[in-house]
Amino acid sequence: MGVIEALKASGANWGHIMFQAILPSTVIYLIAWTFMRFEINFINAVAMGAATGEGGIGYEFFMAGAFYYNMQEVGIISYLILAFAMTMEFSSIRLKSRI
Repeated sequence: MGVIEALKASGANWGHIMFQAILPSTVIYLIAWTFMRFEINFINAVAMGAATGEGGIGYEFFMAGAFYYNMQEVGIISYLILAFAMTMEFSSIRLKSRI
């Protein structure tokens, strides 16, 4: 609050207050929220593809496990899903630590 009051006292307009005080203090939370939502959407896409056969990696996962019964392919797809989720988490941590 002190930074916003100081900016208002110096005659800053709404844009200056937004980009000089509010955005820098909330950027880490915005990045964390964005990555969290992206990971949730990715997992939902995998689950919906497996459950409804809509396509994508979930559909391939379902077909390899239930239709073809190819456990090597199921394992590879599982590892790819895990690797992608871990890559997103590590990139989120690295980006937040830089800021």
